[in-house]
Amino acid sequence: MTAPLLVLTDFSPDADLALRHAAALAALLKAPLVLLYVRRESLLDPEAFTGSIRHLSEKHIAAAFAVRTAGLSVPVITESVDESLPKALAAAVHRHAPALVVLGKPDTQQTPDQLVSTTALHLLRSTNTPLLVIPLPANDPVLPRQLLVALDGEPFGFATPPIGVQELLRELQPHLTLCHVASEAETRSVAAHDILAGSQLVAGLELPIETHTVLESNVPAGILRAATDTQADWLVLPARRRSFWGQLFNQSVTAQVVLHSRLPILLLPTS
Repeated sequence: MTAPLLVLTDFSPDADLALRHAAALAALLKAPLVLLYVRRESLLDPEAFTGSIRHLSEKHIAAAFAVRTAGLSVPVITESVDESLPKALAAAVHRHAPALVVLGKPDTQQTPDQLVSTTALHLLRSTNTPLLVIPLPANDPVLPRQLLVALDGEPFGFATPPIGVQELLRELQPHLTLCHVASEAETRSVAAHDILAGSQLVAGLELPIETHTVLESNVPAGILRAATDTQADWLVLPARRRSFWGQLFNQSVTAQVVLHSRLPILLLPTS
């Protein structure tokens, strides 16, 4: 059976948008959905700072599940657990072995960056499973045809082959654009094509790949500008686990892109 897509929900508008995106992808893949509600904890929650996280009864949780799963064209498993979010997600990933975890992100554009948790990166590290972050300003789901892949110039690999993401790319057949952010006027980009080809991500897939260079000293801003230039539907970012550059890229670049992108972001955990 095709691996499911696991969707985190707190029944908020951003989580509902993430569910709609996940349902569209699941229909394409003919895959089931797992809808996971974690009690006592919001997901990416500026409202945590105001003490307004909701506590729902079993009856309200069941009703909320019923409303959100009605009319979906794919099978759905619903689960509600009492656990911290990272532990709950890690356990669900162990049970269901999903191809992808899908997470909604509220609109935090008016919230200072230092007050917004980088929950997505913590979840990525705790599960080692590709994570699709859907920001609330994003449009309703449209199957992506243009993907912008942002690489940091260093080779990367996967501890576990990204079979689910490969299958998604095989079904989508998107156009890939590699993003090179340059701080000076230069025409030569890093060997991004070779790096991507050696990463297993596109192994066995014949996808059109181009490179787009942006002159920008601020790397996150350059990535977001490249997304606009190329009319990207999604951003794709490898997230490194180790090495000084990997930590710098996660904290300074990946986190900033997650915070400020208005496009869905596919985060790939690397070895």
